Amino acid sequence: MVEYATIARKSGLLALEEKTNELADPFFRFAVQSMIDYNDAEKLRTVLTDQIENLVERHEYSIGIYERGSSLAPAFGMVGTLIGLINMLKSLNLSDSSSSTLGESMSIVPVTTFYGVVVANLIFGSISKKLARRNDEECRYKQIILEGVLAIQSGENPKFLREKLYTLIEEKKKRSMPQIQTVENAQVRDEGKKAA
Repeated sequence: MVEYATIARKSGLLALEEKTNELADPFFRFAVQSMIDYNDAEKLRTVLTDQIENLVERHEYSIGIYERGSSLAPAFGMVGTLIGLINMLKSLNLSDSSSSTLGESMSIVPVTTFYGVVVANLIFGSISKKLARRNDEECRYKQIILEGVLAIQSGENPKFLREKLYTLIEEKKKRSMPQIQTVENAQVRDEGKKAA
């Protein structure tokens, strides 16, 4: 993003048109192309924000399916338990002294409840949480692109842009990235050189 800001600042926004074909991410490519095409920052913000909102809506629908599955799976487990109890009681005949098999039949009945809980928590619940986490990450990524493209369009300094975008990254992601020099660190370093 900073590279694009530097090119735009030196050569103008039209110089970025050649670079758009190099971008693998379709949203990033669309954002840069739209930045070149639209002169109005508000129109650009509206178009890109609409795309992000549509993405979130699609993701929330998928997440909702797994959340509903997570809430309904235990109920289906209980239905299985009830059906098992009904079948066990139907086959129960006290006159034949079949009560000796009662414990064996009863031990099978709670298995469906167990399966319902397992499916709800280990499968549907974990899938919905993972999808929600990925949705948040993708939205943050697209929001960073949005802010970066708007900053480039307004002609902001590439160093300032780097600092601005760096503040949008989560703290745990910052720790895994190579340390980006902040403006304050650069000033301290420059003052140290002048004193020496």
